[in-house]
Amino acid sequence: MTSILNAALVEHVMLGTGDYDATLAWWTEKLGFKIEIEWTVPAFPGLRLAYLTKNGFRLEVVGNPDRFQKRAAPDGIEQHLADSGFSHLAFKVEDVDAVMAELDAKGVAPFLPATSFADVGRRVAFVRDDQGNVIEFAADLAREAA
Repeated sequence: MTSILNAALVEHVMLGTGDYDATLAWWTEKLGFKIEIEWTVPAFPGLRLAYLTKNGFRLEVVGNPDRFQKRAAPDGIEQHLADSGFSHLAFKVEDVDAVMAELDAKGVAPFLPATSFADVGRRVAFVRDDQGNVIEFAADLAREAA
């Protein structure tokens, strides 16, 4: 029997923030997301929401300084990988090193510098956004070598 869930697609990921304006600025200025729409919900005073989009992906930013606190940034990749639940967002890119060079020029420091993992054929690097959320950039080694 075919399940209706087989047709399910990822619609968006929500990112809660205590500093709505700074988070919108970081994701639009540093990563090139575009603001699709912003809105409020009268039943939730102080809550501000936006859909940000990039290459068909939608990020929902939900801001409220009274509800969301900046997350404690992990000390290193080992601590980050010890978290349960959703722990980072990954973007597939053509060239990890070129992405990291562009982010460096925008003042974004690496959380984990570009590293190759030949056993899985991937090159990855990690950064943190303005709220301490971890973001990965990944490329296939064969694609990068081409």
